[in-house]
Order: sequence, then structure tokens, then C-alpha cells
Amino acid sequence: MIDGGTTGNLTATNYGATVFANYSGGAQPSCGNPNQLCLASADFSSAATGFGQQRRNQFRGPGYFNTDLSLLKNTKVRLFAEGQSFVFGASFFNVLNHPNFDQPVNNVSNTGQFGRIIETVSPPTSVLGSGLGGDSSPRQIQLIAKFIF
Repeated sequence: MIDGGTTGNLTATNYGATVFANYSGGAQPSCGNPNQLCLASADFSSAATGFGQQRRNQFRGPGYFNTDLSLLKNTKVRLFAEGQSFVFGASFFNVLNHPNFDQPVNNVSNTGQFGRIIETVSPPTSVLGSGLGGDSSPRQIQLIAKFIF
């Protein structure tokens, strides 16, 4: 968790890194439902007097789950020579239409949304390509037709 307020104050003095918030301990709620808080704001405080006490991988966000499915039918034909075939089928991406949630807001200075999941996350690659900005979270179907010769 970060302290955006202290980071902003130190940026004016040419500090270029992130300041972590102070963690005072306590059990954190489970993370996976966007309607519930993933982090208890009472367990964190501003790091105005230091650089925060947290260890690596101390908190876990919601899990990621994705299922793709491809169905293909290969039919051998003889048009010009042997070894030719038609392939027909479909590929289903996120076939179960399962939403994957992004990490919760981790800035303790953002008191209104700290610890809440506010958006979903898309798979790293999809039918739309990678990095093109298309929303590939919902179920997508791609029809396939090939002639192999």
C-alpha cells in the first residue's frame, strides 16, 4: 500500500520513488468480491514520519481465472492431389464469461476508494491482440475455416 500524499509532498523536493504506508497489523478481509472492502483502512496510516513498514508480497489481491475452448473438425478431401483438407471450427475465449477483478485501490490518501475493487482486468492477449486497448474481458467467439493443401 502506498501513501500518495507523502509521495506528492516529496516529489517537490526531487524525490522520485513511492512512499509505502505504515501497516499497523490486523487481519485483512478476503479479496475477490467487488462489493466488499479488500483492505481495512484502519490498519494503515500515513508515512509522513518515515518510509513505511511493509514486506514484499504481504497482501494478495483477487485470483485470476480464465477458460478458453476450441472445437475443430478436420475433413480430408481430394481435389488436386492427396493430403488436402478442410478445417472448420470455432474458438471460444472466456467461455464461462467469468469476470476477473483488478487489484484494489492501494493509495491510503484516497480515503473514498481505498481497499475497493473498482474495475475488471482483461487477459494479456486475446483475439483483439495485445496492447490494442480493446476490452477482451467478455466471452468472445471466433469462427475458423481453413483449406490446407
